[in-house]
Amino acid sequence: MSISESANENQFVPNSATLSHDPAFIEFATQVLSDCEMADGLTPNQMARLATIGQMRGYAAGDLICDEHERSDELYIIETGTVDVWLDPSSVGDDTSDSRKIATLQAGQTCGELALLDGGVRSAQLRAGSHGVKVMAFSRDDLLALCEADTGIGYRLMRNLAGALALRLRLQDMRLYSSE
Repeated sequence: MSISESANENQFVPNSATLSHDPAFIEFATQVLSDCEMADGLTPNQMARLATIGQMRGYAAGDLICDEHERSDELYIIETGTVDVWLDPSSVGDDTSDSRKIATLQAGQTCGELALLDGGVRSAQLRAGSHGVKVMAFSRDDLLALCEADTGIGYRLMRNLAGALALRLRLQDMRLYSSE
């Protein structure tokens, strides 16, 4: 393929700046992200900018999305379906217990945010729920670059992630206190 053929072929693939202003793409982004805890308070145009760096993925029921203790730099927004969160007790020294499901996350929720925020290993295993799941995946580098390029988006995303994590921590605290 010649360079001119390659250039002609690429003109049909819009770049992210073009997509983020396309009315059809803005509508798509709004449909996918409008009920998402991470995108709360973003305008439709900001949601479109966010969606341009995301990658849609589908997983069948029970499929592994990411494994506990693996290095990863992705955050996931659940579009449809559910994600089951599993912990392996042997990772904390309990070699006698089986893995257990500690949560089921629904459409609009995020998962994978700890590894994204601190660059550490995954703290749990994520599996597609009983009917499968469709997620939008975001790489750490792309998401942080967007946050730095547009501080309005960055502030809102980080505030929303902090709020979602705080809520999960409070709920976990309540579960611990009620089991005593």
